[in-house]
Amino acid sequence: MTAFFLNTSLKRTLRILECGLAVSFGLSLQGGYAQVAEASAGMRLRPVPQRVTNLYEPVRVTTAPGNEATLIRRKNGGLTIFYINRPGDANQLRSISSSDGIHWEPPVTEFNLPGQAYYANRVLEDPQGELHGIFHLWGTGTNGYRGRHLDVWYCRTTGAEKPWSQPQKIYDGYVGSIRSFIRLSTGRLLVSFAKAVPERQEKPGVGQVDYGWNDIISLHSDDNGQTWKPSASSVQVEIDNAMPVRYGGIEPDVVELTDGRLWMLIRTNKGHLYESFSSDHGQIWQAARPTRFISSDSPAELLRLSDRRLVLLLNSNQRWDNPRSYAAGGREMLHAAISRDEGKTWQGFREVLTMPAAKPGRVEKNDRGTAYASAAETAEGKVALVAGQGDAKSVVLFDPDWLEQTEARDEGKTALNSTTEHPALVWNFPATRQGTLKADLEFPPDAQAVSLALTDHFSVPDDSLAADHAIAEFKIKSAELAKTGAESSRMMVEIRWDCQKQEALFVMNNRIVARTNFRRQPDFGVNYLRIGMRDQRGKPVGVSLHAVKMTGIKKTN
Repeated sequence: MTAFFLNTSLKRTLRILECGLAVSFGLSLQGGYAQVAEASAGMRLRPVPQRVTNLYEPVRVTTAPGNEATLIRRKNGGLTIFYINRPGDANQLRSISSSDGIHWEPPVTEFNLPGQAYYANRVLEDPQGELHGIFHLWGTGTNGYRGRHLDVWYCRTTGAEKPWSQPQKIYDGYVGSIRSFIRLSTGRLLVSFAKAVPERQEKPGVGQVDYGWNDIISLHSDDNGQTWKPSASSVQVEIDNAMPVRYGGIEPDVVELTDGRLWMLIRTNKGHLYESFSSDHGQIWQAARPTRFISSDSPAELLRLSDRRLVLLLNSNQRWDNPRSYAAGGREMLHAAISRDEGKTWQGFREVLTMPAAKPGRVEKNDRGTAYASAAETAEGKVALVAGQGDAKSVVLFDPDWLEQTEARDEGKTALNSTTEHPALVWNFPATRQGTLKADLEFPPDAQAVSLALTDHFSVPDDSLAADHAIAEFKIKSAELAKTGAESSRMMVEIRWDCQKQEALFVMNNRIVARTNFRRQPDFGVNYLRIGMRDQRGKPVGVSLHAVKMTGIKKTN
């Protein structure tokens, strides 16, 4: 083992089988999550520290109490997660609380709902300590989707020891998951969501633009929730109606920028998040446009930290060999990025939550994966989030400074299963526009060729076309490697890249073996290594990654 890798005292052994990876890193797995999957690709399941101040890298603390839950920080510095009692009667809003994000109290019932809910809820606490809650309930009517309604309701507390007010319906129609409910600096309450447009339930005719069956609007209240008014404009996103679903632009999340504008990020099925802005506190929204953020058909979450930095949570996932896959790219990984300049530049794009492997013989049909994050900053300056659906729903903690790292390393033994189902190893590191990656690889004698690809998003290891959509790829035959003096089954490889020059170099024994131009320019730099090996027949063979280190040159992305 050469000197640039971790000290051997830090060796870890964690076996990872999620998405076809078997990775050993030595960190003890946590209870029920470990029973669902022995571990997961990319993100390491780290032990939960006793004190939150000792926490730096992402840690999965516990299973979340429900899908699409809301996590907020209270005035007393503690954290509370709100959720609907579903599975179950779905007739209550419940909560669990924690003083530090690590140790959680038993659930309590906040109030009984005046009907049956799905999952969506959003709760905020105002400066006076009053709670304001938004949720939706099933109903019927003509302003929804094919006769179904999910109407939006609101209620609030009326004093520290007083109960919640009687819920009132504030929108009548079909509203999907509600991802944004905020209090502006003016005191205005603003909730944003996608609403069904009954006349657009069916696809338009050939040659006509399709905006799906949803428009995005906002409701606002300037009298602390007593009355609500709709925005004067709506937001539409043209969709690809060849995809399995044609929701349109949905599940917006909104943050107030320091210049007073509102920034909305929108879920789409077009491979990127879209955005809209409002300069009048949510009354009028600009036309939607694509962002630089690669995303599956999943919502984003924006969090303002106390030091004014912005944290973005998103599913930067794509599935190239099956564009019609679940969520148009999958939700196996939840990523986080951070910005110091109001979203102009970003760092990180690190994995903070991963989807556990499916149970043997189980066919997944329901909503699943790591999406639907809700985040808050703890009193200690950490990021706490609740995210995921089904077996993946989790509470996670990490230090936002971790997203600003320019180095990453792992040591242990990472072995890829020698099967056609698991043909690649995938490793995430901080996004960087210029960097060097060194890896210690071992492969069997029948390996004839290695593929080393650099890319800017996650694709599952069994995506047969992912390397073809990478930013740069080296395809090196073992015979060519032998000419460099590499051992027949062990080699130390080095890859260097420079986004400004749009090229990557493959280096062995301090000699440039290959040079390749970028296939495309990444928006935020490179943050994934993808390794695959094949035998003479073109079949995948096993590969072991004994150690890997990435060093980046810090530049704005």
